[in-house]
Amino acid sequence: MLPSLTIQEVAVRAVDAPLDPPLRNSLNVIPRAPLVIAEVRTREGVAGHAYVFPYTPVALGATAALVRNIGAGLAGRALAPATLWAELHNSFRILGTEGLVQIALSCLDMAMWDALGRAAGQPLCRLLGAEPRAVPIYASLRGWGAAMLAEEAGQAVAALGAGAVKFKLGQPRLEDDLDTVRAVREAVGPGVDILVDYNQGLTRPEAERRGLALEALDVRWLEEPLPVDDDAGLAALRGALRLPVQGGENWWAPKGMARALAAGAVDLCMPDAMKIGGVTGWQQAAALAAAHRVPMSSHIFVEASAQLLPATPTAHLLEHLDVAGPLLRNPLEVRDGMGLVPERPGLGLHWEDAALARWAADV
Repeated sequence: MLPSLTIQEVAVRAVDAPLDPPLRNSLNVIPRAPLVIAEVRTREGVAGHAYVFPYTPVALGATAALVRNIGAGLAGRALAPATLWAELHNSFRILGTEGLVQIALSCLDMAMWDALGRAAGQPLCRLLGAEPRAVPIYASLRGWGAAMLAEEAGQAVAALGAGAVKFKLGQPRLEDDLDTVRAVREAVGPGVDILVDYNQGLTRPEAERRGLALEALDVRWLEEPLPVDDDAGLAALRGALRLPVQGGENWWAPKGMARALAAGAVDLCMPDAMKIGGVTGWQQAAALAAAHRVPMSSHIFVEASAQLLPATPTAHLLEHLDVAGPLLRNPLEVRDGMGLVPERPGLGLHWEDAALARWAADV
């Protein structure tokens, strides 16, 4: 039986560490990993940890301030993540809960669930009623262009045993995108699935043109070909292609996912733990995916996602893109293409204090 815990305070720190190598796509280069780390401390001496990744140092201070200010209002409350999730989302109904507000709420939710897991001495997935099990990964590549991606893909398959690789497309010329796919295929061989991501960068006609061409190269999913809120366009594109349309990393909270699924906008889904609402939001999202029979993968946040996918009825693939690994004592272990769910309590996060100090950001 779980002990009754009361929140004493929420401590917040921020780091701005380099991403090595940087993340590249058709829009920009992301050279750094600005992270906000929340620590929910209880009167009983248990503390839960979680982090969020607001992508740009410009948003680091604002995100940290939101986590700190919202967290201050939780002092003296019982540690009950689902109850507080509903209460906090209701309290921000007029302001709205998209953007940085949702990111802050998700950070606090994940930290609270981590505290519950630590109090129980159990990994989070067991707290959610699931048995820890290895989950298949797809290696999410960071490079751009045929030569860089082919080399990185070959290394990922050799080092991780990945059965799938994902990379960004969106060159001005379709033929250059196709050359990139061909180069990666040559590097990984015939037994590895190829997944591509356009980061919402195409028009409707161009998405259909490129989707049809990619079908012929045995690509297994087409991720975010159109803006995330173009449900009608995505649904029409699905009707024109045999290539499955993937999306979900930019859905805000379960209501965003519910809207897209109702519109038939995707064949596959991949919520982001930071944007969907943390552990509590993910559980609601998993129920939606199960009701629609849509395979559900993850987007970044490998530590939390590895705990959540075993409790997801339509679990598909774990994205292996580890932005916090260099700051952790025990990054997620991958063996033979499978992410291994650690037996450590909660989310299994143990920070490397020297690394946090080295990359500390003053917020």
